[in-house]
Amino acid sequence: MGALTQEQAELVTVSPLQRCVTFWERVVMPQIWFLLALRYQPAAVNRARQERDVIANGHFILTARRAYEAAGTHAAVRHEVAEDLGLAKNIYLGGRRSFPGQPVLQGLVPLTLIVAMTYWLIPVIVLATGGLVPGLGEIASAAPTAVILSATFWMLICHGMRIPIIYGLAYPVGALMALYIILRSTWPGGRRVEWKGRIYGDRA
Repeated sequence: MGALTQEQAELVTVSPLQRCVTFWERVVMPQIWFLLALRYQPAAVNRARQERDVIANGHFILTARRAYEAAGTHAAVRHEVAEDLGLAKNIYLGGRRSFPGQPVLQGLVPLTLIVAMTYWLIPVIVLATGGLVPGLGEIASAAPTAVILSATFWMLICHGMRIPIIYGLAYPVGALMALYIILRSTWPGGRRVEWKGRIYGDRA
């Protein structure tokens, strides 16, 4: 309430520290949060003037009644899967919804997400199969360095998220699981999404 009053804003949202306790939270959440940080940098979001560059954290949204009613309340987004973006329960639809009115970028969302996860897996795959695949040569020789640099990067990300840095070494597992989540989200995302007994079509 203090921030809403001090900023004279119609809406205030915060992005708190994520408490990652389980193994899967600690290896997957850094991957997801890094993607979000690339797409929505806090400083840029605070200065944003275009719809595509604005996002609110669904965990914490405080808005003035007049603004909430002017936006049509939740009734205006009752058919949306990513209703917090409509004012993500599905990364595919959430990603598409973040580029309103831009069909080309919306269409590239699945490919971009897949490439982003595959990027971290390629050095590991090359390192594991380099001796079995002829012709890799210099690429295979660079794989160990790439893996070490990647592990160091993810250990720093884990440190920033207050996750034990040892989990940074499991980044290939996190990237693989995130890739699975993206593929699973993309496949049904174009058809329908079921959430708490409700079925949504793709309206992104």
